[in-house]
Amino acid sequence: MTAARAERVSAAETVRTRVSVREIHEVSLRALRASGLSSGEAEYLAEVIATAEVHEGAGLDALAAETTRIPAGRVGLRLEHCDGYAVAHDPASRGPLQAFVPACETAAVVGTLVVPGMAGSPVLDWAAVDIAERSGRILSLSDGGERTVGTPGGDLLRLPAIAEPRPPVAGLVIRPLSEVPDGQVISTAAERKQRHREAVTHGVSVETPLWTLAYSIARGFLIPDHREGR
Repeated sequence: MTAARAERVSAAETVRTRVSVREIHEVSLRALRASGLSSGEAEYLAEVIATAEVHEGAGLDALAAETTRIPAGRVGLRLEHCDGYAVAHDPASRGPLQAFVPACETAAVVGTLVVPGMAGSPVLDWAAVDIAERSGRILSLSDGGERTVGTPGGDLLRLPAIAEPRPPVAGLVIRPLSEVPDGQVISTAAERKQRHREAVTHGVSVETPLWTLAYSIARGFLIPDHREGR
């Protein structure tokens, strides 16, 4: 673990390790590649995972889950319509973050979409904000409780649950919106830029067991050395 130092948080007696933002991204990328994900998918997921770790300490935990649920081959989501809802089934049972990205792309076409068995999580909130910024769309996520909304301007909002028809299956409801609703802003693009600058300068304190696991998985993918032999 280059440039990493271990530290102990006395209150919880939790061993933590301070690493750089670049290390989080690189180790995440290599771990996903070692687990079988394509280069393009791994690069994008590594960006989201690094963002979630920097801003909420939720990235490495998500990485551990994703690396155990990478299917062999390319199997797309299976779409069906039930009781007025579009339902996106994942025959490959891939990790939530892997399934979330194509589900959002599908929701942009078909409207409100349910992904059975998927629950809301911090890493999906950060992915929703990123997708909203990149696509210029407003995305609402709900699994029956509070809703989170990602906006094209980079804001992440939290709203109370609303009374609405129950989906035909339990899961995460992804809903494209035409306008930004009123709600509590829990993160802005400006705040994240400032936090990212601080993290680049001072590093990020991560849970040592999760970092050790990610690092050990990442060792399975070696980056080619294109330098000429001497």
